Amino acid sequence: MRRLENIRHLPWLLAELIRSGPRTARIETELGRLQAVEQRTARLEGLIEHELSPMLGALVREDAENRRRLHRMRASPQYEDPFTDPDPLVSVLLPTQNRPHLLRTRSLPSILSQSHSRLEVLVVGDHAGPETAEAVKEIGDQRVVYRNLTQRFLVSEDSERHWLAAGSMARNEAMRTARGQWLIAFDDDDEMRPGHVETLLGHAREHQLEVAYGQCCDHRPGVPSEVHGAFPPRPLEFAWQAAIRHAGLRFFEGELVTAALGIPGDWFTLERMLRAGVRFGHVEQVVYDYYPAKVRRRPDGP
Repeated sequence: MRRLENIRHLPWLLAELIRSGPRTARIETELGRLQAVEQRTARLEGLIEHELSPMLGALVREDAENRRRLHRMRASPQYEDPFTDPDPLVSVLLPTQNRPHLLRTRSLPSILSQSHSRLEVLVVGDHAGPETAEAVKEIGDQRVVYRNLTQRFLVSEDSERHWLAAGSMARNEAMRTARGQWLIAFDDDDEMRPGHVETLLGHAREHQLEVAYGQCCDHRPGVPSEVHGAFPPRPLEFAWQAAIRHAGLRFFEGELVTAALGIPGDWFTLERMLRAGVRFGHVEQVVYDYYPAKVRRRPDGP
């Protein structure tokens, strides 16, 4: 028998054994079993991709229940208050995790200097260190409230996967305690333009929108700044930092499962709202400056 010198010789070797050896029948049986396993594996992969994944995705999105929640929200006596209150309270939700310098020098000053001044700013540490509490204290503004989670939940050991849902628990805690009639989800390393709140709030109230959003100026090292934001809302042309939402939509929480789906959590929230029928509107005006920690790609998940 020829010596096996390379894996490329394997088909030839099997053919030789089948033609000449006394164990031909057994070899043929084993080959048949391998082919059957390969066929079953291919069928299983097809089932997962084309049938099981869409069903699991639908369960995670809760499309039907979200539509019912949205209908109940619109039918409630409090639904019109954010549109009719002459000076509505706006809550800014600000999760943070050990970036006290940016929080103190960029994010918080830009929020607190807004032309619409009736704000509450809910800073929630994702188990942040004591430096974060000191940074908030230095600001010295009574509109700012700081809370800190007792532990940080690691969604995945893979840092890229964890990033997809990072901040979800801290933002959910801020949203849970928010008193405002309108909510803005912001980040600790970005900067609001002075008319951010006033512009979006006015557009939402004038057009009876549940979400109003503007444009962002994207600042990446080494390349010219770019403006993003277009209608209809879609990934890479929409950002929650450039949006204001009706507080009745707080049932759309951040979901940790987005890390398993391979989708950024904010895009997942956007998709769920669109599928439920939330009313969106767009302002062609830059309302905030974005300093990305990651380069985002379009989601491929369910």
